[in-house]
Amino acid sequence: MLTHRQRVQAVLAGEKPDKPAVDLGGRVASISPPAYLDLKKYLGFGDSLTRETVTLFAAIGDFDPRVLEHFDIPMRRIYLKPATTFKLEIEQDGSFKDEWHTTRRPVGAYNERVGYPLEKATPDDLDTFPWPDPHDPGRVAGLAKEARHLYEETDYSLAAGHISAGVFQDCWNLRTMSQFFVDMVIDRDFAAAMLDRVLDIHIRMWQHFLDAVGDYVDIVETADDLAGQNGLLISPHMYRDLVKPRHAALNEAIRSRTKAKILYHSCGAVMPLLDDLVEIGVDILNPIQPLPGLMDPEALKKRYGNRLVFHGGLDVQSLLPNGTPEQIRYHVGHYFDSLGPERYIMAPANTVQPGTPPENLIAAYHTAENYLVT
Repeated sequence: MLTHRQRVQAVLAGEKPDKPAVDLGGRVASISPPAYLDLKKYLGFGDSLTRETVTLFAAIGDFDPRVLEHFDIPMRRIYLKPATTFKLEIEQDGSFKDEWHTTRRPVGAYNERVGYPLEKATPDDLDTFPWPDPHDPGRVAGLAKEARHLYEETDYSLAAGHISAGVFQDCWNLRTMSQFFVDMVIDRDFAAAMLDRVLDIHIRMWQHFLDAVGDYVDIVETADDLAGQNGLLISPHMYRDLVKPRHAALNEAIRSRTKAKILYHSCGAVMPLLDDLVEIGVDILNPIQPLPGLMDPEALKKRYGNRLVFHGGLDVQSLLPNGTPEQIRYHVGHYFDSLGPERYIMAPANTVQPGTPPENLIAAYHTAENYLVT
């Protein structure tokens, strides 16, 4: 029998594992706190958060180890820390500013962006804006020790978790999505300058992060949403002109610090850009959001089955909250049959929503646990 780390490494190499690899956690395969507490109580582990952390988006960051062990999750994550100069201050209405000075406020189950510090910015404002300091030593304090301990004292596969929303998405978070998309059309120089500012911060953060943990991790998690439910957010030409060169530069910087595989997250129907992502060094695609006719597992396998590992696929929008255990068992089996356990890591296709029955999550992971690898 393979160890947890060996199982993940087998899949990352395109080799058949002894049993399917599964995942739960990270910034894009996590659980909302209400759904998590329902699950934790159902498993008999209490009905409150004790050892967990919650991200600024309002999803579970660090899990109670008992939950991960119950589902035999073979992976653990290490996260870059905020700068020591960043102090989270929560207002009476629950709103707060993140490290990029974007204002967030509770809206439903999540902390949504409601204030954009560069919405009215001019090119000169990019020089005076208080950008996050990527060199703050507090960001990596203790991380090398933590990674070395997990690597030497456990058999888990380690992932360096996402450091931010993404180079492209951080620009919208600062500027608003609509305004930044307008910038890309009518003021390309401004958009390019902003992308370069954000890219430089991401590269510097990753360099410090991977100097600390790069020898121990199997996966580096990156992200940028490029698509929605029905297609791309921007044209392929615009992606290739403005965003792709920055993604390529980021991946090149990451590869200079680690041998880990690069995971890339984009929600939505991103199929038209997959050749581009493979070209710039993406190894693992997340979340392969189940969108019939747009992201079918059979098409992904046929076109990219020898070039990508697939991560996600477990529908959080409809199937998990509303499906029956029988439907979930069929879905999980279908994805393993279609993609192959040598190229697929099952995980939620984003944050598991409030109200999701614990029985449905259990059905998904139980099906994976009992899937016969031949």
